[in-house]
Amino acid sequence: MKQINLSRNQNIGNDGMITFATSIDTASSTANAAALPSLETLILSDCNIGPLGMQSLAQVLTPSTDDNIRRAQPINLTISTSPIGAEGCDTLSKLISIPRDKVGEDGGGSSSSSVLSHLFMSQCSIGDEGLVNLLQSAASTTMGHFSGLSVLDLSENSITKDGVKVLAGSLTRSWPDLVELKLAKNELESEGVVALMKSLVTRSDKVDYSTEEKKKKNATLDNLDISCTNCGIEGAKAALMSGGLTTLRLFNNRLGSDGFYAIAPLLQGGHPSIENLDLGGNNADEDAVVALLNSIADNNTASGTTINEGSNFTSNLSVLEIGGNKFRNDAMEALNRLKLVFPKLDVAHDKPIQEAAG
Repeated sequence: MKQINLSRNQNIGNDGMITFATSIDTASSTANAAALPSLETLILSDCNIGPLGMQSLAQVLTPSTDDNIRRAQPINLTISTSPIGAEGCDTLSKLISIPRDKVGEDGGGSSSSSVLSHLFMSQCSIGDEGLVNLLQSAASTTMGHFSGLSVLDLSENSITKDGVKVLAGSLTRSWPDLVELKLAKNELESEGVVALMKSLVTRSDKVDYSTEEKKKKNATLDNLDISCTNCGIEGAKAALMSGGLTTLRLFNNRLGSDGFYAIAPLLQGGHPSIENLDLGGNNADEDAVVALLNSIADNNTASGTTINEGSNFTSNLSVLEIGGNKFRNDAMEALNRLKLVFPKLDVAHDKPIQEAAG
């Protein structure tokens, strides 16, 4: 069995999860095999599972010390919209820090990836305390990192700038395989987002990262969602200075016209790494939208700037989302000019509004 989907079953709760885990444990013990050895996807979203239920699940999925009992694949786990809370994060951290093959009595283990490869836990009420619990457990293990976890969704979890600062500090050492991070709908503010971005490679960093350089900056993260985080103009600017991201979502951050004017120079001639950029829902006026589009179209000045350390770059920007900002005739004309420079650039925008005749 490769996939189990029990989502939207509020009646499962902790008791149901304990029963489910017990039945799996009994079956695997009888067969002398890992619990659900072929399982790749486990969806338990909106099942009313709390810390006790998570503890039971973790116990049955924790690898055996028997060399002959191994799991074929890491698990993609979804537990969104569940009352996991801060306490449940301590249990989850063990699943993403323990190798899936085996764990020795001395706490050591194989060098394989962890039990989980994807962890989706939006709306789980973990807060800053839960995030710290999730991180501290890795620091206390022999591995010292979450090897194999490639996707982490922490959206809408009441995480603040204080919590994300702890996460930022851990990105340089504890997340060697993380490629996608979702932090949408958490009040990170400008301070939190700036701290996060300082832990990632920037446009001024070297392209060829040595081992020592990787210890200072995380170079693996590709996709970052910081929509609805109140990131502020400084946070947006810091995010656009990334040299490693390929997808960046800044939707609904109330950047307004001032924000668009501020970030326009950072998108002059496009962007060397970001392919998909979401600036929708920021309520910028038409003049600011025009300034942004004109800056992207201005690829003649992409060289010789302090942003790019005097070197030319080829823009990788392929999708730009600017819906939810004022878009009228002037913006449409600016978009047409942009299309002449970057004909393959896909720009999602609102339908142009015709101004009423006087």
